[in-house]
Amino acid sequence: MAEVVIDGVRATYNIRGENAALLCPPHPLMGGNRFDVRLERIASELTKRDISVLRFDYQQPFRSGMGEIEDAKKCIAYLKDRHDKIAIVGYSFGSVVASNVAEYCDAAVYLSPIPEINSIYFKDAKIPKLFIIATQDQFVSLEESLKLFEQSSEPKEIVKIETDHFYFGKFDLIARIVADFIERQNF
Repeated sequence: MAEVVIDGVRATYNIRGENAALLCPPHPLMGGNRFDVRLERIASELTKRDISVLRFDYQQPFRSGMGEIEDAKKCIAYLKDRHDKIAIVGYSFGSVVASNVAEYCDAAVYLSPIPEINSIYFKDAKIPKLFIIATQDQFVSLEESLKLFEQSSEPKEIVKIETDHFYFGKFDLIARIVADFIERQNF
């Protein structure tokens, strides 16, 4: 594991294989960062499967979502110079960021996706994607989550988990679901 700085973006980089995943954290103003427990469990599961992982922190100060999308683009460029295929994974606010850069990746996973937040909106990409939905999410209704999924282009998959937005008690489960999906995309 290496700590790296990519054009001002602080990141943790676990190098394992020819392919990689970029993990986008939740909202920085709500304490979201690369050390989010859900992202750490996903990173651990992916590295066990020989997929490299880059987790990053959004630069400060907060830039209404647009700057955070730029941070993710910098990280994707960094990974593209080093890996054959890139998957992007975003949790909560990070799912909206991930959706805005997914077109530059080979697969996407959206954990508790949000239709819009601050000045950014969820964006569709024509790549394989997985939506992981918490059925009792206190921030995004099940109806809103299902609408996002239905409006997205194929190929797409959905997994509904009986839990709330934070997935307490489900961290290992979501890590396996994410890693299984990414592996199925020939990673």
